Amino acid sequence: MPMSAPSVAVIVVNFNGAEVLRDCLSSLSKSTYHSTIIVVDNGSTDNSRSIVQTEFPNARLISSKENLGFAAGNNLGIRSALADNHDYIFVLNNDTLVDRSCIEHLVKRAEENSRIGAVSPKILFADPPDRIWFAGGSYNLWSGVSRHFGLRAHADTAKYNIPRLISFATGCAVLLRSAALSEVGLFDETLFMYHEDADLSYRLKAAGWELVYEPRAIVWHKEAWTTRRTIGRSWGLRLCVRNILAVHQKHRRWYHAFTFYPSFSWRWLVLPIINALVHNRPDVIKGIVGGVAAYLRNEQGKPLK
Repeated sequence: MPMSAPSVAVIVVNFNGAEVLRDCLSSLSKSTYHSTIIVVDNGSTDNSRSIVQTEFPNARLISSKENLGFAAGNNLGIRSALADNHDYIFVLNNDTLVDRSCIEHLVKRAEENSRIGAVSPKILFADPPDRIWFAGGSYNLWSGVSRHFGLRAHADTAKYNIPRLISFATGCAVLLRSAALSEVGLFDETLFMYHEDADLSYRLKAAGWELVYEPRAIVWHKEAWTTRRTIGRSWGLRLCVRNILAVHQKHRRWYHAFTFYPSFSWRWLVLPIINALVHNRPDVIKGIVGGVAAYLRNEQGKPLK
């Protein structure tokens, strides 16, 4: 790598993720592109911090005494990276594996245009590893919901092997230009976790930055590991519902209500509640109703127990 190559800091937020963190950091250690790895530990009670300190001594460990959530946890690492004047920030879930050339391809794409604020890789399921989880995405205020392109399509599907402009970059794995973050701000910490990536994507586009999908950069995702193992379905649903409503309110115009509220009601209230009743899932109903209630009382940050 030439001396003039742009500098990259990788931010990995972790909460009791020892089971997946080691594999994630191991994959990063094999990268063809040199980067500074910053692990933000969100108050883990397992041996996550010990793994970082003993097995990955070159990684920088930032420890929080409490679980700050995805947004604030990432921001803690991002601020550290910005203070060190890194050109790019690669936000990466701890339940992922990166291809050796992933970061190299992301940076190469970003360097083609100084107005590219974010570059998303092709993200595949870890199981099965040849199926797409994310091949770019979209977000708009008419529906208020972020959409994944190519979900469950084969990894080699031709139309998902073409770079393209997108309107939504998932926070699971995204390269962010530091200059863009300095302009529009970091993740919204009032959201704690979920939908903070849609909010940031919208702010980037609104400020004139481009979001690009780069299919040559590959990441594998152990989908929803964090939610299933450390949070639980009801709590996660509550955050999803609350934050979809909160982000929409933050950016909407009055006319968006004509399509958003009917779509939201059908997709997030009527259908899932009927399905939960049929399958005897009171946890789902609790999460959805709790999310709406939390939004109505303007709950922000970490949900109240």
